[in-house]
Amino acid sequence: MIAIDQFIQQRAHDANISCRTIIITIFGDVVSQHGGWIWLGSLIDALKPLGYSERLVRTSVFRLVKEDWIKVDKIGRRSYYRLTDSALSHHKNAAKRIYSEDSRLSKNNWVILLPAFVDEVKSVVLKRQLNWLGFSSLTSGTYAHPNCDMDSLMQTIEELDLKDSVILFSSKTNDQFSSKTLKNLVYQKWEIESLIGRYQIFIDTYRPILTESDDRGFTDAQCLSLRLLLIHEYRRILLSDHELAEDMLPQHWNGHQANQLVESLYELLRVPSIRFITSNLQSNEGYLPQPSVENTQRFK
Repeated sequence: MIAIDQFIQQRAHDANISCRTIIITIFGDVVSQHGGWIWLGSLIDALKPLGYSERLVRTSVFRLVKEDWIKVDKIGRRSYYRLTDSALSHHKNAAKRIYSEDSRLSKNNWVILLPAFVDEVKSVVLKRQLNWLGFSSLTSGTYAHPNCDMDSLMQTIEELDLKDSVILFSSKTNDQFSSKTLKNLVYQKWEIESLIGRYQIFIDTYRPILTESDDRGFTDAQCLSLRLLLIHEYRRILLSDHELAEDMLPQHWNGHQANQLVESLYELLRVPSIRFITSNLQSNEGYLPQPSVENTQRFK
């Protein structure tokens, strides 16, 4: 049997999950779906079971405000927080990858992006946004994606005001020799074997939670903590998953298995975690409301 409370705290420690990044996860996975705002005291309560102290949460929130990830609204002696508009846009693009079924195309339709006239400041932001969309460097100075969501890409380019600063190419290999060379380049450049190893650790870590869930009842609070850990670690791996088409994947690819595990476990945790969220976490209008329709469509 899993000692679930010990697992929750130990996992946050072993996976080296910073308080700052888990706060981003709770805003994206929970707060954005339940009215948008949360009281600082509720944020502290939600993260305490994972081993984060009140002082650490306060410090991390302060830094996120300075970094323009979240904004604050003070009412009386209480402080309430929500994602900034730019962070919310970033979350929506990321959510398309996090909460979707793993449906890869059978063929590659590469998009190559060349940042021809992007200044140093915007270059940092662009790289971060492209990483979330699944782009990575293929050669020096270029970013590539094998099956790009063009709507999200164009939205990112427009938001950063880079329409006159980047060049986009649609590309396919012309022969089997080029395809083989590209596959070898991608495997080495994007460290596919390392990604497979990370997926396997993730599967081995969270599969026991799913298999033992029928034998013991988790509390609503435990379900929320498990949900946050699950999505946080899965999201972190997705940053290195380039959504290669089926014909580019190795035979021992386990990304599909990881996606199915997340879908099953998230569905198991969803209702009890929502029950905790709407009964214990507060905004300036009282307890957080029921989730948006978007929430019910996750992994559908």
